[in-house]
Amino acid sequence: MYTSRAKRLVTPFIPNSPLIFTLELGGKIMQGWLVLKGTIGVSGGTTNGTVMGEGAPARLIDRIKVIATPLAGSRYPGGEIVDATPRALLRSAVFQHSGKLILEQSGSTLGNGAAGTYSIYLAIPLYFADSTLRQVATAALNTDSDAQGTPGGTYGSVQVKVDAANLANCFTGNDRAVDYSGLTVEWIDDRANIVGDTAVLYQEDHEYLIPASVERAQDQAMPQDGTFQNWLILAEQSAQENLSNALFNRIRYASQQGDLEKSWQDIYQSMLDNEFIDPAQAQTGMFFIDWTDGLVQNMQLAGQANWYFSVNNVSGANLDKLRIFTRRLIAPTPAS
Repeated sequence: MYTSRAKRLVTPFIPNSPLIFTLELGGKIMQGWLVLKGTIGVSGGTTNGTVMGEGAPARLIDRIKVIATPLAGSRYPGGEIVDATPRALLRSAVFQHSGKLILEQSGSTLGNGAAGTYSIYLAIPLYFADSTLRQVATAALNTDSDAQGTPGGTYGSVQVKVDAANLANCFTGNDRAVDYSGLTVEWIDDRANIVGDTAVLYQEDHEYLIPASVERAQDQAMPQDGTFQNWLILAEQSAQENLSNALFNRIRYASQQGDLEKSWQDIYQSMLDNEFIDPAQAQTGMFFIDWTDGLVQNMQLAGQANWYFSVNNVSGANLDKLRIFTRRLIAPTPAS
């Protein structure tokens, strides 16, 4: 394995703007990191505001996309292979490493909106290789050309698009002035020299707004192509998006490949049994469903299943929601 950390891509943080990185091609990307780094100055005003979701500095980034454009004649599918929020990516990372949530490296929350000057280092991970699979490199992002043993090559370009936000996205009602000039956004990745094909991993999160307490709610926005590797369901309560166990009761899933019915307690127990989480850490409102048991042949066809959620509505119609983060694989067309 080698790393492209020496070739890191850096751009100044510009609030409320898209930031674009065009990646160097070559090798299989095992993992990438979007890094928010530097200093941020908060001054003036009188109101810290109310924390939203993960708060700061995570919500200084609104969304991260990875757009892969296939070469002419490539056997590989493209498009937005990542389209996810920092919350989904950071929470999904819990199930890839130590079972713990890791936000800003030193624990900084920018004073929960208070005036001050803050140094931060926040690494938002994007996993392509997957530690939950027995063959971890199955879905490493293939940026090889034909010369590296991938017939027809893969992608003509791979870009990372970062939708930058601002402090108001972290704390509602915050009225302070902010100096972002000491802040940068960086992309780094680890790559491996592996010959041949890999599957293409699509990672996305979307919201299901809870209109009322429903026993058989169905999410119409769930992707319909590829095969599901795993789901992460985050139950977000109220406008502040606080994670809660009060919203999600159970899942019912039926397909030609098998049936599943689990309460949220069943799911939580599976997370413990499979050592996906550290039992000493708070895991409120996080429900991880692994379809594979480590084997890709156990994945579920996305377009051939029915699933229902039993949900509660605590805060009022469409004020509570499920954030559903899916990882699914699509294989390249076989070489002729």
